[in-house]
Amino acid sequence: MKIRSLPVVALIAIILILLALFLRGHFLVRPEKIKVRVVGWREDFGSVSPEGRPVIPRGWEKRGKPGTPPAIFSVVRDDKDGLSFLRVEADKASASLICKVKGVDLEKMPVLRWRWRAVTLPEGADGRERKKDDQAIGIYVGTGKGLGKKSISYRWDTETPKGTEGNCAYGGGTIKVKWFTLRDREDAVKKEWFVDERDFMKDFENAWGFRPGKVYMSVSCNSQYTGTDAAADLDWIEFVSVSDNAENIQEKVGK
Repeated sequence: MKIRSLPVVALIAIILILLALFLRGHFLVRPEKIKVRVVGWREDFGSVSPEGRPVIPRGWEKRGKPGTPPAIFSVVRDDKDGLSFLRVEADKASASLICKVKGVDLEKMPVLRWRWRAVTLPEGADGRERKKDDQAIGIYVGTGKGLGKKSISYRWDTETPKGTEGNCAYGGGTIKVKWFTLRDREDAVKKEWFVDERDFMKDFENAWGFRPGKVYMSVSCNSQYTGTDAAADLDWIEFVSVSDNAENIQEKVGK
């Protein structure tokens, strides 16, 4: 019995169909939904100081230390980059800029994320020694009232090595702080911007044994212990949802 061969065109069509089925079953992956990080609260310091006069952002309050010259806080604009940011400066001084963080569910958006740079580090400062405990900038997030205030602090230190952490207390022990050194003098050489983030709720729970509901935030600048100068910039700060890529990200942002 003589078998008739298939036409060349039909044979090619059959091969292409089989190849397509093979690729679909083995190589084509169903696209996954892209998860976008949700911003629950953000401060971008948009109110620029008129005629060089210091302007404190709306909703923030400046607090100093009795008997110590106050640090200076002002929102300035960099015309070169078109950015407005918070400038913190201290000349043998100390102060904090404080606000209440409102309208954010910290269980859903527990990650604190911000963009900062050090301009002048307080010479010789070291968070490991109380008499040298100055920072160009420190970001504090805490909760509580009266004698029971507890905070987490993320610092840009001078001599304290990155990755160092410790505990301290202020106000006669009424304010307890768990601090983390995220940046030091090595990161300040070129005065570059960095974006950093931390899972604040995890840090707080590990430090104090509970997860806060409502929190306040403060940005500090200190140089009174070392008797030197300090200055830094904070471009923006926000609470966001957890990243799918990494628990804690440290990203250098070039200009």
